[in-house]
Amino acid sequence: RICLAAVPLPLPRPKTLESCKMFRRCLLLLVSLNFSAALEPRSDHAKGCRNTVQGKKFLADDKGFVCTLENLDWTTGCCKTGLSEDAPFSCRTCDAASNCCDTFEYCVSCCISPTNSQELHAAMTAASGMKSFQQAVKENDSFEFCRQACRTSSKSTIHGNAYSSPNKYCTAPVRLPRKLPDDATVVAGQQGLACSAVCENTGKVCSPEFLASVNNCDLLKKHFPCSSCESNFGYDQPAYVGNSANKDQFGKCLYNSKESFLSCAGAHADTQRLCVCRPKQR
Repeated sequence: RICLAAVPLPLPRPKTLESCKMFRRCLLLLVSLNFSAALEPRSDHAKGCRNTVQGKKFLADDKGFVCTLENLDWTTGCCKTGLSEDAPFSCRTCDAASNCCDTFEYCVSCCISPTNSQELHAAMTAASGMKSFQQAVKENDSFEFCRQACRTSSKSTIHGNAYSSPNKYCTAPVRLPRKLPDDATVVAGQQGLACSAVCENTGKVCSPEFLASVNNCDLLKKHFPCSSCESNFGYDQPAYVGNSANKDQFGKCLYNSKESFLSCAGAHADTQRLCVCRPKQR
C-alpha cells in the first residue's frame, strides 16, 4: 500500500493495531518523500549525511551514528548526535571475533569505524572483482561499500539459504582469513563427520566464520598425511580424503575454492574435515 497526498487531508484516528501501524508507515513515507534529497545517498553531502535509508526502526549515517527514525534530522539526513543510540562507530550488536552483527545499522556503523580500517581495506581488496562492489572500491567509498557488505551475504549463510548465526550482517561480503582467537582449537575430524559433530564430540561448537582461516594447504598438511594438496570445492572441505577405497583421491588434501561452500554442516563418507571449534557460549 502507498499513501500519498498532494495537500493536507484530515486523517482518521486508527482503530486497530494493524491500522495504527499502517498509519505510522504512511506518515513516515510522506515525510521521506518530502525530504527525499536528505534520505537518498548523494555525492554532495559535505553539509549533510548519507544514511542507510532502509531500516524499519534504525538508521546509520556516514558519520558513524545510529539513531531511530524519530531522531533523524530530515533536512540533513544526519542522526541528531545528542539523541543517537550510541557514540559514533558503535559495534554494540556485533561479535568482535567474526565482525558480524545482528542489526544491519550497527554493522554499517562498525564497518566504517577507523578502528576497522585494516579489515575494511582487506575486504575491499577481496571484493574488488565483485560487480556490486566495483564502484565503491574504485572510489574508495567506505560508507557505500559497508552499506552493501552488511546486507546478508554468503559469509553469514549455510548452503546459501539458511543463516549460520543470528549475527547475519557482516562487515565483509566474503570470508577473510582471520587470526584464530585464543579459545579456538583446530581439530582433525573423524571420517564422514561434519564439523558440527566433530566439535560437539569435544564439547565445543563449530565456528563457520573461522573456516577460511584453516582453508589452506599449510594447515591441512600439518594435521593430515597429505600426499598432495589441491583446489576443489564442496561443503565437506577443507578436508583429507581418508577412504582408501577412493583410489583416485585417496591421500589428497583438498582446500575449498568456493568460500560460499565453507560450512560446519557439510560431510562426505570419504573425507575427514579440518574444523575450528570454540567453547559454547553461555
